[in-house]
Amino acid sequence: MDRIKQLIEKQFEEHRIVFWYDDAATYRIDLDSMDLPGINKVFVDNNEFSLKYQILIQEPKEKFLLYFTCPKPEIQDNWLADLLLANTEIKIDPISMILAELGWGREYQDIVKEHEYFFKSAKRIAAIKKIHNRKESLPRTKWMMLGVITSTEARWDEVLMSLFEELAKGSTEQFDLIKKCGLDSWLWIQIHKLLGYKNKPATIKDLCLEIFGAAYNSALDKAHSLDQEAIYLLKRFKDHVRYRKAFRELSRQCSEWLGIEQDLQLRDLKDITDIDYFELIEQKILSELTQSIGRETIGLIEVERTIRRRMLSHWYDDFSHEYGALESAANLRHLMNTLDISVYSFDEGIQKYLNQFYKLDFQYRKFIYHYQKANQPKLLNELYEDIENRYLNSFLFPLSIAFTGQIKNMESYKSQVITPQSEFWKKEISPYLEANKKIFVIISDALRYEIGSELMSQIRQEDRYEAELGACLGMLPSYTQLGMAALLPHKQISITPDASVEVDGISSKGSEYRRKILNLHTKERSLLLKASEVLSRNSDESKKLYRDYDVIYVYQNRIDALGDDLTTESQVFEAVESAIVEIIEILRKLTSGNANNIVITTDHGFLYQHRALEDSDFLSDSDVSGNVLYRHRRFILGTDLKSNAALMHFSSKQLGLNGDIEVMLPLANQRMKRQGSGSRYVHGGASLQEIVVPIIRVNKKRVSDVEFVDVEILSTSGRIISTGQLVVKLYQRDPVNDKMQPVTLRAGIYSQSGDLISEEKTINFDYSSDNPRDREFQCSLVLSTKAEQANNQQIVLKLEKPIPGTNKYQFYKSETYTLRRAFSSDFEV
Repeated sequence: MDRIKQLIEKQFEEHRIVFWYDDAATYRIDLDSMDLPGINKVFVDNNEFSLKYQILIQEPKEKFLLYFTCPKPEIQDNWLADLLLANTEIKIDPISMILAELGWGREYQDIVKEHEYFFKSAKRIAAIKKIHNRKESLPRTKWMMLGVITSTEARWDEVLMSLFEELAKGSTEQFDLIKKCGLDSWLWIQIHKLLGYKNKPATIKDLCLEIFGAAYNSALDKAHSLDQEAIYLLKRFKDHVRYRKAFRELSRQCSEWLGIEQDLQLRDLKDITDIDYFELIEQKILSELTQSIGRETIGLIEVERTIRRRMLSHWYDDFSHEYGALESAANLRHLMNTLDISVYSFDEGIQKYLNQFYKLDFQYRKFIYHYQKANQPKLLNELYEDIENRYLNSFLFPLSIAFTGQIKNMESYKSQVITPQSEFWKKEISPYLEANKKIFVIISDALRYEIGSELMSQIRQEDRYEAELGACLGMLPSYTQLGMAALLPHKQISITPDASVEVDGISSKGSEYRRKILNLHTKERSLLLKASEVLSRNSDESKKLYRDYDVIYVYQNRIDALGDDLTTESQVFEAVESAIVEIIEILRKLTSGNANNIVITTDHGFLYQHRALEDSDFLSDSDVSGNVLYRHRRFILGTDLKSNAALMHFSSKQLGLNGDIEVMLPLANQRMKRQGSGSRYVHGGASLQEIVVPIIRVNKKRVSDVEFVDVEILSTSGRIISTGQLVVKLYQRDPVNDKMQPVTLRAGIYSQSGDLISEEKTINFDYSSDNPRDREFQCSLVLSTKAEQANNQQIVLKLEKPIPGTNKYQFYKSETYTLRRAFSSDFEV
């Protein structure tokens, strides 16, 4: 009775007089007991004339419910016909009650009657009532009903994607409900119209299989039975965050049903580079690239181009480390084939390292890092062996032999190319103090030159940060205590018998002694901090702390901490990645505390090889005679030292040190065994990787200096599209560099009403070539069946760019065209 009462009161929200014909008097007793405040209940029984007088003359503003226990008479026999036509009638049959509850007119009664099961659920009624404006078309209303059932927007593609998701889960709950509601036949008719699907019997599983097959065949320019709209649906399903898991499961199943693995055996790399419907395609491309790089049948440019195109693949993130390893392997091989690693003088070795050689260390580091992180290391094993052999045997060892051969006979360890590390304070710090400027120094233990180069590039990519990379000649032996001491103000440095280091007679071991030495030269205005202490402070705390100091040293120890430990040395390249991230975060923290001038450097570099060393790779230092004070993996300290082994012998004076300590260093990249010590990661010797020390000078600017590349839609000869696709050139105006960042755009064609009428393509504009022609991209967009409705109208090519942190896009650029073509030749009616 409450529901009937609500329906009656609902009618009086818009009408003063409501007629109720109940010829069986079914609700007479209910109406007698029903409380309807403000409404006059009138039981009509041959009193029409007096009632009409009462309603119109006596009480013209009162509300009346006129209840009849007789059938509704024909208009010509109805004495109250004028009142009925001017007001409304309530019907309490199930269909009418549903219509009344929804607030829908009689034009929807056939939908309610045909799909009555849908409206038996109060939850479904509430859901559709919330989204229906009571003026929707009948087809639109049915899509809304399907949207309620599938818990999606009332759009055909959203409904189908939800049903695909259900299929992936092995459930039929939603589609069973669609059948119970009598909407399945209508849905299949719409799918036929939209996608061209006409298989009998029609099932969601069969439709899914057909779509995957059509998309794959279309990408290979093979015939298929579905309309292009079906392929666009699969692309939306593939790229939709909500359906990621479902897409992957259906992709796996369909790849088996369609025999994709067998078909891929017949395909060349170029045939499948832009297809990503199946994970097997990614695996095929990776396998082909790996083999081609190994056989050297593919060039570096082609490798990079292929990987760039795969970066847009659905599966790329799953295999990003495999691709990273392949790109580094191709780069390393290219460098090995093009560089002359001969060295004829000490300074030539340093100059070549600064210009080119460091890139080989960089590519090797990146390869090993990605190889270790890859989900499919077995795929890369053979290539790894090749890269390891080439790097060690064709680069690192011969270069080290040639370079240390130049050092061996040097009377004095110095260079005309770069200044000694011992002059760091004089060259890098004193000029700021003399100009009354505050200077911050970040010292990252074992940040070798090739890491510094990458760090410099990443700093420059930060907005308002400028960075310049320089270098100095690291101390010998290249170990932490000596390198750290060289970065302090001093007149002389000496090594003690236990390998500790004194600066002007003061121990430099540990932060307290280093602070003491700094404050002696800055009148107590120096501050030493650990990286963690910088990162833990907010902006206000930092400003307050730094205000009273002129020199602030910040120490970071991520790389050397892992590398110098036998149990973790294999993780050193992973430590490099995290060290770079942390240094940039330290920079942000320092500049938020008003730091404008920052120098980043290190104590020494290092050597690393991923393959474990054989016994034959180690030097024997057992025949070293004299007073041996300290033995290290890469050097020996003592007095009156002599040896027949492959060791170089230097006095402290030759190395720019004070005292009588002598130093022996191995030639090349060889090590000396030490119990409990690692051997793959080492430093202390005289290789270029150990002694070329980076110095990065950083300044924070006041104005933004990072831009994104601009992309233009190049003008074409005409603005009329008369075929089934639009081919247009997109041009990236400037090459990408540290300050000119790449941009990703989405391209699509839209009707005047804003409907997408073509496929969508996502394009990365990250071209770094100086040649303008290399920065052109030919974009081809195939029209969908929806384009037929826009024929002989203006349509819009629209470029959009992603909004960071969201799945949404914003307008970038557009170009208008006129669509004028005969669709009947393409689309089945």
